[in-house]
Amino acid sequence: MRALTHTLMAIAIATTSVAVRAQEWQPNGEKMGVQLYAKSSPDESLKTFKGVVRVKASMKQVLAAVLVRETFPEWVYNMLEDKTLTTDNADQSYCYIWIKGVWPTNDRDTVARVTVKQNPETLAVSVVAKSEEQHRVPLRKDRVRMTNMSSGFTVIPVSATETEVQLEGLADPAGSIPSFLTNMVADDLPAKTLSALKARLESGKVDVSVLDTVPFAQLSMQKIKLPQ
Repeated sequence: MRALTHTLMAIAIATTSVAVRAQEWQPNGEKMGVQLYAKSSPDESLKTFKGVVRVKASMKQVLAAVLVRETFPEWVYNMLEDKTLTTDNADQSYCYIWIKGVWPTNDRDTVARVTVKQNPETLAVSVVAKSEEQHRVPLRKDRVRMTNMSSGFTVIPVSATETEVQLEGLADPAGSIPSFLTNMVADDLPAKTLSALKARLESGKVDVSVLDTVPFAQLSMQKIKLPQ
């Protein structure tokens, strides 16, 4: 009986170790100057993706890009529309996201709640959109509604003129899309989005004055502490 107990304990420990390792970020190469990472558990067919890039821009400049969602179609991969629905407060807002489908699939869309938080020690700011409250926007016949989507930017100050930007996310695209196609897009999305953001920032196309004029950005900046 004691031997059986020890065996079951060993199996449980081994299983837990595998699960923990499966949840760790694994390097997934580099594409377009962006470091890629992925992770998945044994019972999941979809990968969680992450891209990391450093840009020659201040933290304030980066925030002027990631806090103004209406500009996302200009640089976020396959983004057709990202429209703010409300500006409830500095902690959250709702947006409607419309994403171009990968041929031959239909376009996707979702309603998401956007939250902004800052780590008081590192000053890193996370801007996360997560699917919620789909009733806010009626369904469209030509679009497949995603009800399980999470995506967010993390903006980390490195110096006065350099900032690290991370893009992390997971989306169940809904509908009949092979998982291998979804995972392929999971590589393209962070690489193409972050490389476009880097080019946009380093070419001076981001105007920090939007932080004082766009309501959600303005509210968010009231609780964000910039590095000195």
